[in-house]
Amino acid sequence: MQARVLVVDDDLEMRDALGAVFARDGRSCDVVSSATAALDSIGRRRFDAIVCDVRMEGMSGLDLLERVKKIRPTLPVILMTGAGKLHDAVEAIKRGAFQYVTKPFDADALRAMVDEAVSIASPEEIDRSTRVGPPLAEGFDSEIVGDGPAMRGLQALIDRVALSSAPVLVTGETGVGKELVARAIHARGERSDRPFVAVNTSAIQDSLFESELFGHSRGSFTGALQARHGLVTEADKGTLFLDEIGDMPMGMQAKLLRVLQFGEVRPVGSDRTHRVDVRVIAATHRDLPLLVREGRFREDLYFRLNVLPIAVPPLRAHRDDIPALARHFLSEACRRVSRTHVRSIGEEALRVLSNATWPGNVRELASAIERAVVFSSDETIGPEHLACTATVAPQTLAWPSIDGAPWTMQRLNQAYAEWVLDQTGGNKRRAAEILGVDLSTLYRWRRTTSD
Repeated sequence: MQARVLVVDDDLEMRDALGAVFARDGRSCDVVSSATAALDSIGRRRFDAIVCDVRMEGMSGLDLLERVKKIRPTLPVILMTGAGKLHDAVEAIKRGAFQYVTKPFDADALRAMVDEAVSIASPEEIDRSTRVGPPLAEGFDSEIVGDGPAMRGLQALIDRVALSSAPVLVTGETGVGKELVARAIHARGERSDRPFVAVNTSAIQDSLFESELFGHSRGSFTGALQARHGLVTEADKGTLFLDEIGDMPMGMQAKLLRVLQFGEVRPVGSDRTHRVDVRVIAATHRDLPLLVREGRFREDLYFRLNVLPIAVPPLRAHRDDIPALARHFLSEACRRVSRTHVRSIGEEALRVLSNATWPGNVRELASAIERAVVFSSDETIGPEHLACTATVAPQTLAWPSIDGAPWTMQRLNQAYAEWVLDQTGGNKRRAAEILGVDLSTLYRWRRTTSD
């Protein structure tokens, strides 16, 4: 069977060059300009390898890699980095990339690398990727693991909400699996055979937001060499998932409201609107009613989105599901780490996991299992392999006395952020997830501390 390669790069010249590299040998090659478009393509057709740039506007190549590993764990991803970007290369391998290449690349070497990736692809992956089925529906329901009362209630709510096309607002702490819930709603609904387009609104620069979401016409701004469909149009007839909706700029909120009210989209630089039919699912860990009261979120948009609310429970609210979740993540991790010795989780380790605090929720649990699978040399995970799991109780915090300078909320935020950073070994991305803020907020807090 002829290998099919997906090329992902937001630079037009690079996309054309890569397309020519693979077309020269008769390979079947698709090229897309964004990570979001790549995810849509993966849901629609089979690919044997992905070649992707690391640094792109919107979702980065590293973020795309993580998403691909969730839906196609053994699909090889080759990331391209700029010369001298050693950090990008190291991070790519840590996150599961098959290999990385630096620009400018050698065409023959890149083709050979893709051939090697395809030749060692898992037969399970090849069989799964060639099945005919609805885009994105396969595999996502299985990610929502748990049979306790809380999760049974969530599953029943998802089934009910999937019957409608009304907007959905998914709320919950960072790491609880809000996107999995959104994908499950899409997979169980009438739009399951249409695109599911996910947008992290906190990851898009404000200056690019309108173009990313609604598209632009040719020549509408510097660098707009060709017209481009926005993400809303890409989701036509399907589902548009707006993650971290609380971070959407106020100006864009009014434009999104028009999409919800009238199904109309106007690209940047165009004097014409066109109609789209999308189901909008939004998610946030923020308190939207509070943002409305503070004037940072439109009240009319909040009511438009909050038609069908779903609150995803934190992991501490369904601890009875932790053993099942741990075994599920163990299976997933062992599939990714082919040479691990680990085969099971011991009962004592399960008790430790069940009693942990899990400020990062399900995402943190998955990371703890992944670390154990990678670093353990035993067949069974024991408590000793979970030493890095966050189980520190809040009362162990040694806050300085409030005598003297008053402890304002700003000082408390800064002090807590520093403590979480210390607990995560200085991992800023992980600390931001636990704190429930974006990286820019964490950096701002730390700058204020050091000033």
